[in-house]
Order: sequence, then C-alpha cells, then structure tokens
Amino acid sequence: MKNFSKFLPLLLIPVAIVFLAYHSGSPGGKTGSPGDGGSTCTQCHSGTAQTSSNWITTNIGTAGYINGQTYTITATGTKTGVSKFGFELTAEDEQGNKVGTFTITNPTETKLVNGNKSVTHTANGITPNGNTKSWSVDYKVPAGISGDITFYASFNGANGNGGTSGDQIYLSQHTISQDVTGIEEYANALKIYPNPTTGNVNIQIPSSANTTEATIINNSGQVVRKLNLQNQLTNLDLSDLAKGVYFVKLAGSEINEMKKLVIN
Repeated sequence: MKNFSKFLPLLLIPVAIVFLAYHSGSPGGKTGSPGDGGSTCTQCHSGTAQTSSNWITTNIGTAGYINGQTYTITATGTKTGVSKFGFELTAEDEQGNKVGTFTITNPTETKLVNGNKSVTHTANGITPNGNTKSWSVDYKVPAGISGDITFYASFNGANGNGGTSGDQIYLSQHTISQDVTGIEEYANALKIYPNPTTGNVNIQIPSSANTTEATIINNSGQVVRKLNLQNQLTNLDLSDLAKGVYFVKLAGSEINEMKKLVIN
C-alpha cells in the first residue's frame, strides 16, 4: 500500500492537466462539424454526445443573411444541476470549409481558437446562471459567398468534480440561407432590399448616378433619416426605427423616386 500511495499523485497528474487546460477553453476543432472531422469534446470527456436543437440562435431575419453584413450569434447550453458549462462554435459552408469572421464582443467570457475560425469559453466564462449558460459573438458573412452557412457547436455540461468523468457533451447546429427575396427592381435599375426588412436594408443606385440624397419618412410624414449616398451600394442600419411603413425618397442624378419600405 505504501508503494502504491507513492505513485498515486503521478496517476492523478494527467487528469489535473486536462481539467486545468480545458476549463479555460476548447483546444479547437471539437465542434462535431464536417470541417472538424466530426471530432467532439467526448475525445477528452467520457460519455456519448447528445444532439440538442435550438441551442444556436442568431438575429438574422427570416429572409436570410445578407453578404458582408455582421450579425450576433448566441450559443446557449442547458443542463439540470450543471456546475460548469463550456463550448466551441464554428461556421462552415456546404463543403465543410470554414467561412466568415468571428469578432469577440465579450473577451471576459469568450475567445477565438482554431486559427481564429472558432469561438470558445474562457476560464471566466464557464459559470452558468442556474442551469443555463449563454455566450454571444459577432459574425461577419463573407462578401462573395452564396448558399447555406451552418453553425456547429459542441457543449460540455460539467459536474465540476475536477475530472473528465460524469460530464455530458451536447451537439447543436443551425443553418442560415442567403437572402434572395424582397428585391425590387425598377426601370432605372434602382434596388431596395430586403423589403420588408428587420432593420438592415440595402439601397443600390445605378452606376451612372452621382451623389443621391436619401430621405426616409415615416407614415406620419416625418423625416426620420436623411443622408447622401456616395456609393452605388449603401447598407443602412434602421434597427432603431419602430416597426411599420416608411417611404424612402431618393433624389439626384438619374433618380427621383419615392418607394415604400416596411420594417418588421
């Protein structure tokens, strides 16, 4: 017994190293996605991964994503009696290629990993609120992409025993499609899309047009926004406006129109 007790601390060292390393974030490539080769946190934690729905949410409208726009992606894990929660999140195209750019908005609880192609928790971002833990991050859609983008995430609902046994791994995914609806084309090639919109709207004017003044008027006839469009394509963030019917009045070279815009 004396001889065994001499080696017991050495046997515990690997478990301690794993816990100390991974409680401050995933090593990367453990989301279960095709691009990660299906690898998950179960390679270090015991048990079988369970699939959970709706653990990844976004503020992308129902019409789909707009190229080049930045959105908020939220990963939320829930487990009864959980002590600690960890995660890793990534985004891939239909071929399993990593796409888009993640930007950390809460460095206290999240950080980039896996060559900046994934997001994971920090040591300060593992404490749940009751049985739930959420993390949010900004994600910019690539300018030239088309087709579906899928977010994949692996979650670890840990029991806090300091080891890798007794934890539960969960997998979740969420797919977004490109917004190809609500595009209005006119004889002079003016486009306003998406319309209806949830806040972000693109105004595209003809290449022959110079500076164009845009005025946004609410249903009561009040001017709520006024600006000069210097570029052929301008994205406007109208998320601060109340839901309802507005009119976009455009006046300038090659354009003199007023069109209805609906914010949902």
